[in-house]
Amino acid sequence: MRVALLFPNNLFTSPYLKYYTDILKQEKIEYDLLIWDRANIEEEGCIAFKCSENSKSTISKALDFIRFRKFLIKNLKNKNYSKVIVFSGQVGILMGDFLIKHYSKRYLLDVRDFSQPMKYFKSRFIKVVLNSNFVCISSNGFKNWLPPKGDYLLGHNIDISLVRNALSNFPFRDINFDSKTIKISTIGQIKDFNSDALFIDQLKNDSRFEIEFIGFGPALNDLKNKTNSEHIANINYKGPYKKYEEPFLLKDSDFINILISRTEFNKGATLLSNRLYLSAMYNIPCIVNKNTEQSRIIEKYNFGIIVDKYEELPDKLMTYKDSFCKENFLNNCYNFLNDVKTDYSLFEQKVTNFLTDK
Repeated sequence: MRVALLFPNNLFTSPYLKYYTDILKQEKIEYDLLIWDRANIEEEGCIAFKCSENSKSTISKALDFIRFRKFLIKNLKNKNYSKVIVFSGQVGILMGDFLIKHYSKRYLLDVRDFSQPMKYFKSRFIKVVLNSNFVCISSNGFKNWLPPKGDYLLGHNIDISLVRNALSNFPFRDINFDSKTIKISTIGQIKDFNSDALFIDQLKNDSRFEIEFIGFGPALNDLKNKTNSEHIANINYKGPYKKYEEPFLLKDSDFINILISRTEFNKGATLLSNRLYLSAMYNIPCIVNKNTEQSRIIEKYNFGIIVDKYEELPDKLMTYKDSFCKENFLNNCYNFLNDVKTDYSLFEQKVTNFLTDK
């Protein structure tokens, strides 16, 4: 048996590929990674479609997708794989007719976000979903916009070894709000300027709060420009970091900012951020938007605050600090992580069954 994994980017962009390759290795199943090398770098263990995407027109990008499709079909035919794992709705749509004809019920679709092709090619996407063995999703909120008759499995967007380690060494820290200043950290990809700018506007130059951005992304320079032009004194910026550095970077944080722009374009209200898991693992209360999948999690497990309007932030932060109960908070973090672990066991079992069934 040999399995093909179809991924439309470089390996370093996708930590969740490891969730599948770990299971494949555990079951001693051979596999090939068929990827799109957009960064023009060599990555070990891949069969790569070489095509960077620097400064290309819409037509050129469309032609690149056609070439990528030909590359995938050629390799799938040459090796005659037993099963296929398809990453992203875009690749599912791109390869839909081929997958349905040659691999109906023998491919697994993994969806981690919403993309516009799912809207523009809706009927094709529905067929891809219904002809898959099942669809792995990183948030149950996706069921709000995915085809209603699909078979969906939750696959959390976090390395399960980190969750297990957090549970084994729980709690991570002795959390308290003894400091006069509340430190709020935004960690990871800094890409949501609109939300982060609104967040800053409510807390800027307020001596009760310290704002920290850790990471890198397309919104970072604009946020720095805003900070400088508005002479904001209570913001610090730290650049890119390694994954293993997260617990050290967050050890003095009082809150993690997970506020996002809830647009129809990105279905932002249905996403689960990686920061949500960091909040529970490192025992740091989080801040989420109301009427989102993340607020549903916080309503259930209660390890953060829910904000409807950004103007509420200062008062809600101070109220949370004043009424904080450490014992309840830590229990809630533990319960969430334990449920994530249970969810992963279901994910692992179903993926294993898919891969090993003849």
